[in-house]
Amino acid sequence: MKKISRSESSSKTTGARLAVALLVLLLGGLAVPRAQAQQKQDGQIKAKGAFTCDFALPGDFPFSQVAPVIERDRMYMAERPGMQRKQIPMRFDFSNGQLLTGGRYLFDTEEDAAKYKTWVEDDFVLDGTHFFDRPYFLNPDCHSWGVVAAYNLKDIQQQTVMRTERWAVPQGSQMRALKQTWPSILQEARRRGLSGVWLLYNEQENLAQLVYFADRVVSQDPFVPDFASLAALELAPPLGAAFESQSGWAKTFDRTEWVLTFWFPFQLGDHGQPSLWPNSPPLPEPYYGDGVCEVSRGENHANAPSDCGPLCGNGVCDAGEDTQSCPGDCRLP
Repeated sequence: MKKISRSESSSKTTGARLAVALLVLLLGGLAVPRAQAQQKQDGQIKAKGAFTCDFALPGDFPFSQVAPVIERDRMYMAERPGMQRKQIPMRFDFSNGQLLTGGRYLFDTEEDAAKYKTWVEDDFVLDGTHFFDRPYFLNPDCHSWGVVAAYNLKDIQQQTVMRTERWAVPQGSQMRALKQTWPSILQEARRRGLSGVWLLYNEQENLAQLVYFADRVVSQDPFVPDFASLAALELAPPLGAAFESQSGWAKTFDRTEWVLTFWFPFQLGDHGQPSLWPNSPPLPEPYYGDGVCEVSRGENHANAPSDCGPLCGNGVCDAGEDTQSCPGDCRLP
């Protein structure tokens, strides 16, 4: 396939100019063809742990680098023990020009999730810099969780927008209240036609959280972000209204965002399932010439020579390769 390049631009710090800059950038080139899901997941998810993180990116962060940075990180973060999936949220903060983003993960066990939090906060070093010491991460707020229950109610490709509600809860176990309320939450999620819902709890931090997903309400437009679907979920009555009667519960967070990308567990050489980008275009996505060799998306030396060396993808960190030139093969120390 012919190598495709994309021009770079920087967003303005005002909200209106930010959106315009995004569209101009994404009209400047073509992306790698979108990967198709290789598995269908519905019903109860067998995950016992979760990790969520929220932070902002500065308004002048170049959109052309959003997807390449994410894809390179994926090849290290998605190989951590027990990681089942990650969905990255994104929305514009028009009040200050920033991008709001972060991550929503599920893990096999609660211990896996807690260990991941420690690793990403203390031990994940790339290019000599700890992950959260990167200057473009603003005000990270991260938590590990136990999963009370989690369900896919539709195909994962129909999880295109997400909403997160969080509460500060009284000390002492709230598990009884959570389990008693869960059936009504699940029933309401099904009635609304939501595509997924998770109920999470962290007793040590006295926090409870709902993460839920919906499909788009209008056809995808490759030139305009799907504000209609975002607004439909954001303006709907909160699913967490079921907890309003709980004494001492105080809502501390309620945010609706697009699902920018969806990760699956990494396999050496980047031969696992490719990431999904359900709102791209017009939101950022990987492209030929982005500087990262994404073997799972079909890239190789023949069709993306500026991204992939001759041996990149063979699962061996060969001479001349490193974590920058071939992150799928070269592992961290």
